[in-house]
Amino acid sequence: MKGCVFHWSRAVWRRVQHESLSEVYRRRGGVFKYIRMLMALQFLPTPHIPHAFETLGLRATTDATRRLVAYISRKWVHGGSFEPRDWSVFRQDVRSNKDLEGIYIYIYINII
Repeated sequence: MKGCVFHWSRAVWRRVQHESLSEVYRRRGGVFKYIRMLMALQFLPTPHIPHAFETLGLRATTDATRRLVAYISRKWVHGGSFEPRDWSVFRQDVRSNKDLEGIYIYIYINII
């Protein structure tokens, strides 16, 4: 399985919290919409992600959003730990592995 909506969104959300953006995100204004667009990158075809990301990166207007963009660039877009082909869920029928994790936990607790 490649890509997981839950884990990608959680990783971005943790960085949002790290950059102290969670409070302004909860106000559902411009920062909310901006972060949601960043989180939605995973739904694009892999070849489109870098350009869309660069376009969004130009819209970062605060130091905190620029740091968030730098993190995503370094870790997820430009081949730090992962590349877009690893986390894009475009045209994937199964977009999360959360259900598999639940099964593994059940097996571990009840069988092992």
